[in-house]
Amino acid sequence: MAPSEAAQCQADMIAAAKVVNDILQALGTVPPLFGDHTWQGLSADQWASGWNARRAQLVTLLNAVLAEQPQLIARLEEAERRKLAS
Repeated sequence: MAPSEAAQCQADMIAAAKVVNDILQALGTVPPLFGDHTWQGLSADQWASGWNARRAQLVTLLNAVLAEQPQLIARLEEAERRKLAS
């Protein structure tokens, strides 16, 4: 018997959460590289500023993906319950 849509969704969300967490971890490794020992000057400061802004947007988006997962699973579970009750 094939897994239910909710079970498949939950498995997909677990896989997606792992990838999201891997990306967040990778993003966290970059800021310690900023500083005088890797690149100096106005260009370095401008690049770091732009990178930090893009990083913040990406972190917000990835955290939203994680936050939405329980609602998606709950909706599918509710739809399955309604379908079984009919």
